Amino acid sequence: MESTSFVNNPEIQKHRWWILIAVCSFTFMSTLDGSIVNIALPVMSSTMHVPMNKAEWVVSIYLIVICTLLLLFGKLGDAHGKIRVFKIGTMLFTIGSLLCGFNTGLTFLLIARIIQAVGAAMTMSTNNGIITEVFPAQEHGRALGMIGSFVALGSIAGPGIGGLILAHFNWGYIFWINVPIGLLAILVGHKILPKDVIMTHQKIDKPGTILFAITMITLFVGISMGQQVGFTQPLILTMLFVALIALGTFYMWNYTLKHPF
Repeated sequence: MESTSFVNNPEIQKHRWWILIAVCSFTFMSTLDGSIVNIALPVMSSTMHVPMNKAEWVVSIYLIVICTLLLLFGKLGDAHGKIRVFKIGTMLFTIGSLLCGFNTGLTFLLIARIIQAVGAAMTMSTNNGIITEVFPAQEHGRALGMIGSFVALGSIAGPGIGGLILAHFNWGYIFWINVPIGLLAILVGHKILPKDVIMTHQKIDKPGTILFAITMITLFVGISMGQQVGFTQPLILTMLFVALIALGTFYMWNYTLKHPF
């Protein structure tokens, strides 16, 4: 494992606040897209000619994918470089945002949301780590506090920004608003973000990854579907039971590992 730190690099320190701006931009957009869609669901349901309970999956699938992949991408960032994972995530998120805006049907939109969510998970799982590597210890609180502020701002601003966009444009623009911001942040980030020097090169725990994914997917899909059809349905009870078993197995598996997932 490399012990080199960005803190001792004067060139990187000169640009550290620009790095923070790039990181905060994607933090804001990732959280914004978790809330901005809610206000557009009735319009989406109408224009795509799908019932409201199906349109709600546009929100649910984004959150499910992020929750499922956060730990995996955090581990990949530790092993192979947080900045590398972050850069790939910025591109995927922007591409997903572009695709989401095209009104070609619910299936296409859900696939685009998955791409967007994968990118969001990659940036959200590595943003704090990048900042702690770039900023000196005495500035960690201030820098991490700014990231936290943008997380809150993205969640709060979603409905307001979404309503403003829908008042003047079609719903596709709630996703396309991310594209110019994303491209600018990508250009800034790729120009000033350094190459990774802090990596563990540890192997990814594949069984743990699969067990955690099964837990998250069955739990959240079960809860989402249960709200629509009732929690006493056999399918819902089976999903929740599988989630419980997978979670217990995940815990026991990690208990035996030298480097838990």
